[in-house]
Amino acid sequence: MSWSTRWLRSVDEAQPRLLVVGGASLDIIHVRGVPTRTPGGAGLYTALAAARAGADVTMLAPVPDPMPAELAPARDRIRWVGPTVPVDGLPRFEIAYDDQGAVTLFREHLGAEPDMTPALLDLIDDLPGCAYCVPFLDARLQQAFITALHDRGVLTVASTYGKAARQETGVVHATAGVADLFFCNADEALVLFGDVDGSPPPAGRLRFVTRGSSGATVLQGAHRTDVAGIAAEALDPTGAGDTFCGTTVARLLQGDHPVVAAERGNAAAAEMVAHVGPTALWAPGPSPEPPADPRVGVDHRAVSRLGALLAELPDLHGSPFVGELFPPVDADGAIDWWFAATLQQYGFWYEAAGRHAGPMIATIDGVDRKGSDYLWAQYLRWWHREPAALTPLGQRAVDLDAWTAAAADDGGTDPYPDAVQRVGSCRDYGSSMADLGLAPGELVAAAAATSRPMAALLRLLDHVGGYREDPWRKKAALLGVVLRQRPEAFLPAAAHDDAPPIVDYHVQRTSLRTGIVVVDDPALAAALAERRVISASDEAAVRRATFAAVAELTEVSGRSMGAVDWFLFQMRRRCPEMTVPECANCPAAPACAKATGQFQPVFRTTAY
Repeated sequence: MSWSTRWLRSVDEAQPRLLVVGGASLDIIHVRGVPTRTPGGAGLYTALAAARAGADVTMLAPVPDPMPAELAPARDRIRWVGPTVPVDGLPRFEIAYDDQGAVTLFREHLGAEPDMTPALLDLIDDLPGCAYCVPFLDARLQQAFITALHDRGVLTVASTYGKAARQETGVVHATAGVADLFFCNADEALVLFGDVDGSPPPAGRLRFVTRGSSGATVLQGAHRTDVAGIAAEALDPTGAGDTFCGTTVARLLQGDHPVVAAERGNAAAAEMVAHVGPTALWAPGPSPEPPADPRVGVDHRAVSRLGALLAELPDLHGSPFVGELFPPVDADGAIDWWFAATLQQYGFWYEAAGRHAGPMIATIDGVDRKGSDYLWAQYLRWWHREPAALTPLGQRAVDLDAWTAAAADDGGTDPYPDAVQRVGSCRDYGSSMADLGLAPGELVAAAAATSRPMAALLRLLDHVGGYREDPWRKKAALLGVVLRQRPEAFLPAAAHDDAPPIVDYHVQRTSLRTGIVVVDDPALAAALAERRVISASDEAAVRRATFAAVAELTEVSGRSMGAVDWFLFQMRRRCPEMTVPECANCPAAPACAKATGQFQPVFRTTAY
């Protein structure tokens, strides 16, 4: 079964379902020198964390009879199936840590764990679309389960621990080679792969490497992203990695980008280690969000005002993306064109002396075109001249000379501010698509065949160079909206299957000026108003708030994301970058804060 089929299997589930193979234990944890009895077990921590993060969890593990009082709450949160064993059949561990969190004492009683075999999978009539197997003390047992689950077409998840990585390196490495997702810490990654990002996972697979208080590293194939850690007072580090794993997997299955899912995993692990045992995982309510940046927030009343206005606007629809800048309807190779062109929809502005120096405007075929429109026109001309150049194989072969020739304006000059990066995006896209073994049309067809085509497309694009790098998926969401709103309806509409917010710099500027996003930090507000280049953390604060505000605006207005995005994007003409806004002629005026001195983040990124 192909990588894409395994990834898409869980999309068709109303609530994402996860099987956790590996169960509970009754442990003694030394907390600040005091022995403390607590429920434990990698399977239990992972299952509880995943359930708290929104997954429907089944845990396959020995079921004690009678059920110890310490473990009884688990049955209120997860489905626990498996062979019945006496209480003494449960594993038991005793663990102590030093001040740095390193294990100084480890005693083990395996109980019935060695009796677990892949034959027990037959106890589950309808296997969930995703399954995680704990790192048993016998690494070969985990390998057998992961292989059996992979052979059944399930999206497989595995992790490891230090002793197994060091003493059974070959077995664990082989297991990592089968699993679709693999979790380990930095020391284990060094043993298994030579470094945190050494020997990256194959295309279509993910690896998550935890780095303690420093955070985590996410590998999407060969693409690396480091996620910052969250400060926590560690009382009991037992189960931190399992909590990270369970939360991250559950959020992935609900549609989060891998980096966003890892941020949620970090937040859950930081909360969990401040308590003894799985106490935090028993808590009601969802798993915690990462800490918000207090400098930038959403004005919910402003969102309500603008949302009410959008709800009443007549004829507010998304663009059909047809016309002189786009391929004709039903044209051969159109999906190839959309994939190759949309990934370049970013960064149409110049910088000088640390400030925004104006938008990119250039003449092509006798017409002055700004940024996005220039790119569409350029790619259409390139397609007419060399249609094969817009296929993944053609994009993989692009070099600087080929790009310069394709991008040239009527004067023969490439107007883009970052030609080398553009070439890199072409090549990353083409190479990853070749490695994945899917043509754009095949990828879209696979997504379209699911019950939630938009969610499916976004999930697959998380593995495609040029799209996978952005945790907020601006270009991926734009591509999804295009494929849905084109007359061909490449991506069918479905209930509860809208695109996420498409947050570019025009949308951020509009959000700031209308007042749905408010900057409370005077220094950041001044930097934006003065159009100065800002830091990555400053930009992230504004973009995260904008993402939340636009998502809320869509919900309040009852409009599709395509319609809301079209309204916000068209504001670039009424509330432009370089001239005085035309407030008197703006349909948003009755609900607008008219903060016309605000400006979008000036920050160079390939995301938008």
